[in-house]
Amino acid sequence: MLREIPHVRQDKPGLKRRWYQNEFFDLYTWHAPDGALVSFQLCYDVRGRERALSWHREHGCSHTRIDAGDDGPLSRTPILVGGGRFPHRIVRERFAQEAAILAALTRDLIIARMREYGRAAARGGVVLPRRSRKLPDAGAA
Repeated sequence: MLREIPHVRQDKPGLKRRWYQNEFFDLYTWHAPDGALVSFQLCYDVRGRERALSWHREHGCSHTRIDAGDDGPLSRTPILVGGGRFPHRIVRERFAQEAAILAALTRDLIIARMREYGRAAARGGVVLPRRSRKLPDAGAA
């Protein structure tokens, strides 16, 4: 089951950032002052081959792999790189089982975005991001 991490650093003025995690998922959400979900990043298989599905209400979805930056002598900042196929059914079903802590509207929107992205990817209608992005800093306040 997901659990909420308290005292998360707020990094975007005007938005409330929340962080949830368990042994398989890290979920970051950003909400408007009225509570509406503006953006999320769902990292999955966090102890294996970690990948992320990111969504923003103005930009849509992207699926990326997380390059942890720890394959050399110096540890680097993790970045998001092209992620390959998104196993949307497996991730969506597991998320639905683990996400009872979330508000129903938030949980349902995330599940719907996973379904939409998975269907678009299956039809070849998804464009991979062209450049790497840094992961959100998960540090507490």
